[in-house]
Amino acid sequence: MQFTEFPSSKPAIHVPNWALILLFIAYALPGNLGHVPWRGDDALHIGVAYSMLREGNWLVPQIAGVPYMDWPPLLHWLGALSGSLLGWLLPLHDAIRLGGVISVTALLVFLRFAAREIYGREAASAAAMLALGSLGLLVHAHEMQPQVLVAACIAATIYGLAHMRQRPVRGALIAGTASGAAFLAGGLPGLALSLPLWAALPASEAECRSRAFLLAYRHALWPLVLLVLLWPLALAIWQPDYLAVWWAKELADITPHAGHLQRTGALGNLIGWFTWPLWPVVLWSLWHRRTSLRAFGHSLPLLAAALSLGLIVTTGAMRPANVVPLLPALILIAAGEVCRLRRGAANAFDWFGLITFSLLGVGLWLAWSALIFGWPVPLSRNVLRLLPGFQPSWHWYEVLLAITLSIAWIIAIVRLPFFQLRGAVHWALGITLSWGLATTLWLGWFDYDKNYRPVANEIARQIRQQDKGCVATLDTGDSQRASLYYFTDIKLEPGAAARARCPLLLAYSTGQRALPSMNPGWERIWQTQRGRGRLMERFGLYRKVGNQSEAADQSAR
Repeated sequence: MQFTEFPSSKPAIHVPNWALILLFIAYALPGNLGHVPWRGDDALHIGVAYSMLREGNWLVPQIAGVPYMDWPPLLHWLGALSGSLLGWLLPLHDAIRLGGVISVTALLVFLRFAAREIYGREAASAAAMLALGSLGLLVHAHEMQPQVLVAACIAATIYGLAHMRQRPVRGALIAGTASGAAFLAGGLPGLALSLPLWAALPASEAECRSRAFLLAYRHALWPLVLLVLLWPLALAIWQPDYLAVWWAKELADITPHAGHLQRTGALGNLIGWFTWPLWPVVLWSLWHRRTSLRAFGHSLPLLAAALSLGLIVTTGAMRPANVVPLLPALILIAAGEVCRLRRGAANAFDWFGLITFSLLGVGLWLAWSALIFGWPVPLSRNVLRLLPGFQPSWHWYEVLLAITLSIAWIIAIVRLPFFQLRGAVHWALGITLSWGLATTLWLGWFDYDKNYRPVANEIARQIRQQDKGCVATLDTGDSQRASLYYFTDIKLEPGAAARARCPLLLAYSTGQRALPSMNPGWERIWQTQRGRGRLMERFGLYRKVGNQSEAADQSAR
């Protein structure tokens, strides 16, 4: 069953493949190329891939020689592979980040395939436009982010299962490979988000409960078992200690908790803005098609949405990246409905996007003018106050690209005729415009705030002046350790044993928290801070003095 009827008698207009490819290039490359690793997940996962290239250990993800347990290695393998292939052409961090671009590309491709398989050709274009126009995907599509790869695997699983209705063996192979890849990308949560989807077909359609159809699932088991067992078996042979700790952490991470249910307001706000503008269309679809929700076209993406939402609410931390796996299901449901919106609703969806991104584009240009030329004066004062010490500058090619994007947006407003997907196209173009302006006019601003290179170089200079061997760490996060290793090749050693052994220690704090208090045997020799408010970061370097330093020297001998 496919839902492909439009309320208008006019023929549907499809988005040409060449136009979609050009739009994707304009969307994906700015922000993925042209800047050093930024603090947070980007620096963390680039650091893990860099460790693979530098240390040569592709089996165990590591940060500066310390095993990294939070994610399986599939994204880091992609990043290390793209880094090794393209590191001669691009800066290494840009080449590694292209592994993340592969994830985004796979997500869009399989969303298009799944939408076409379930709802028809028009919905394929709608799915691509809605994905590019999704607010929540924007930032995470421009960093090294494992959750994007998990989302791509979910979309591929949905496509494989939908394709089984036409070609059972081929569809089963795709679904099995995608579910196995979801495990390598996201561990047990990735498997929990994809494997239960296999039950959607037999539950929704009687012909999918036949013995011949169910036997086709055995073709899915071969790639699934191979991908799920291959990496753990290799760990069991060569790194059994790592496997035991990683498996215990996986079980702990997928164990449900009630912490988010005590913060329903914050959780609702997070999901609400992250899934904009998808959720209004999804809610309308659920109400409009409430009598046919068990049909194949609805049950498969609905089950995917329910699994993702359940995992978001009951496991993990409350952070935007953890909501990414919810997007494929919502994009598919919205893609099936946006093709059938009444003209009034389609126009409202379209005009809201046009007004929003036009105002945002004007605001970005005005703020840039205030930053560079000091006009408007009140806005200039407020902008410069946000980042003390920032020295604004601009490059002609960045401004030229921003002007080109702005002209393209104006042409799209004036020349694009009405058709059923115009609203989705405008959302995709608007997001691309806004991100393009942010990563051209404002790239120096973001780089000043998120770039760890200057502070890493200063920390390395202070450490090398001491010439005292290993450096322990206290409250320093994975992102900071990865950045210091990537920029300076200095390895920080976490844990109480390292603090007892090493003569130097780097401490870290964020927000309003002061640096951690130290024992009398430690002397602070250097301190710096960056940022302001809740984003303020403090670094402090300490060395052992007195008896502790002598004991450490004797232990080293």
